[in-house]
Amino acid sequence: MASTVRNSVRSTWRWFFDDARAATLVLAMILSVDALLALIHVVVMVGWNAPDIWRIDMDGSYGEAYQYVKYLWVSILLVVYARQNRDWPILGWLPLFIYFIVDDALLIHEQAGYWYSSQDWAFGLGPISAQNVGELATSALVGLALLVPLVVGYVRGTPRTKWIYRVVVALMVALLFFAVVVDAVHGLFMNIRLIDRGLGFLEDLGEMVVLSVIVGVFFRINVGGGQKGFSQDAAGPAASEPTTQTRRALRR
Repeated sequence: MASTVRNSVRSTWRWFFDDARAATLVLAMILSVDALLALIHVVVMVGWNAPDIWRIDMDGSYGEAYQYVKYLWVSILLVVYARQNRDWPILGWLPLFIYFIVDDALLIHEQAGYWYSSQDWAFGLGPISAQNVGELATSALVGLALLVPLVVGYVRGTPRTKWIYRVVVALMVALLFFAVVVDAVHGLFMNIRLIDRGLGFLEDLGEMVVLSVIVGVFFRINVGGGQKGFSQDAAGPAASEPTTQTRRALRR
């Protein structure tokens, strides 16, 4: 099992970076903005007298606005790929990305958690407050609803589409780890200033980096032109895609 996972990660890494200079440069540029915003956040936290809009863990900050832009990029790249390759099952991801934008902008799960905690019959679970229980329950219910188009899209997809689904699912697990697990742990330490600030920074920076990688993946499948860069079976990246060594041999 571990060997299979390592081989899958290795093949995906080669697919993304080998002979894909444009995708590598785009990902580097997107991540560089993440790094800059994180650096500014740290500078602000250690004493620079600057507005909270420079902190990536604050609502309405530049960091949050940059996340909205990345969700927009992902949605556009997803639609472009689906249209150019007539790969409509891949659009099963679109409702999820749209929900993330709306949830971040309108604080849907936070508002639902607050409403739940304000009810007389609300309850917590041990160290988990009623607010966090409401937030987690809301995220779980929405997640179940959004799972329907994903399952339908995966079942109806081609082997290439299913490979893309598996790659994005792995990245979504990482994203949800920061958005749900770290956020839940963060809620337990809101009254301890140092831990509160540290977990808030980790949560938001983790989400930023993972979303940047997701943008890079969808950019890569568009740069690959659909067929090029993917196999016709479920094995992952195409073995038939010419490598640098193959191109050199052909030129000779």
